Amino acid sequence: MDMKIVQWAYARKYQIKAVFDDFPETVFLFRRIGEYYFLFSCTGGEFTRLPEREDYGQMEELVNEELGTLEHYLNRRSNRQGVS
Repeated sequence: MDMKIVQWAYARKYQIKAVFDDFPETVFLFRRIGEYYFLFSCTGGEFTRLPEREDYGQMEELVNEELGTLEHYLNRRSNRQGVS
């Protein structure tokens, strides 16, 4: 992962706002579900390139690592083998 969190802060209850170095003019909002955080929405400026699915996964991993919930994120139901 070469993407980095530039800044993050708590927002409303169970929500985190984060800015990443690959998309510095965009604020990404993460919501807590169970024991981990997932990307919910984004707002902000012009995109030099649009985030792709892989970017969203990296962002979720970085936020969960920062908040100490990475193990729960990696063990979520949708990530387990054999679950669609």
